Amino acid sequence: MRHAIVVVGSKVQRDLPVPELSLRGDEPVKTRKWYANRRQQEDAVLFGDIGSVVVRSVLAPVLAYELYTLVHNTKLWSGSRPLLIIRGRDFASRIAAYAGTWGGGDVVWADGEDKRPPGPARFVLQDDGRLRLFGEAADS
Repeated sequence: MRHAIVVVGSKVQRDLPVPELSLRGDEPVKTRKWYANRRQQEDAVLFGDIGSVVVRSVLAPVLAYELYTLVHNTKLWSGSRPLLIIRGRDFASRIAAYAGTWGGGDVVWADGEDKRPPGPARFVLQDDGRLRLFGEAADS
């Protein structure tokens, strides 16, 4: 079983549906949401919606460490690299991409654009739910 962590960093991202993944060989996927706030609650103020630069600069390393720990522990007890599903180009997405990579996860760019995704994205999520390596042609 592969684990997927959907990063939710703002109110706009919270309202988007969770993308469906179809992995090779119909491998099952357990999906979990990670909210970019201290309480890990959906109704709390998310990192991308905080207006204060001071609060964001204090909160950023704390959230990065929490996501790093979640990804690292998920990798240890599941035995496989978790997938981090990142949307948007905001600061919370960039923090999540780097912290997840440092924790041993694979970053999946869920917007499906051909532009360079923020951070160290390894995969791009296609419309059919399949993953392709970043930089490969869409039809291969």
